[in-house]
Amino acid sequence: MPSRYTIESVLTGCDKIVRVWTDNPTFALGEITLAGLQAEIADAREKRERLEALRMQMTALNNDLNETTSRLAAKRTRALSGLRAVYGPNSTQYEQGGGTRQSEKRRATRKGGNGSGDTSK
Repeated sequence: MPSRYTIESVLTGCDKIVRVWTDNPTFALGEITLAGLQAEIADAREKRERLEALRMQMTALNNDLNETTSRLAAKRTRALSGLRAVYGPNSTQYEQGGGTRQSEKRRATRKGGNGSGDTSK
């Protein structure tokens, strides 16, 4: 579930609180201590850094996957063209390789018009 607060706004606000608290050591906030607040701020910063590092790794891995996918797609296209060239466009082998047999392709039909092919009126 996304947070309604950004990490930067929360850390900035907490840093302000720590500065004021440090300047006023008699300030008390129940069970919350200055040291505890500072430790939690440091923990949040460390988690943010780890998350950013993972995002960078994920971006690099995603780019690598996209490049590999493009290479595989090109090889798939070449292989399908090879099956079509060797066995023919209407062959079982071409269909098994992922192609659509020529006899199963529908012919394109024109939409609208009067069918005469004359477009100058």
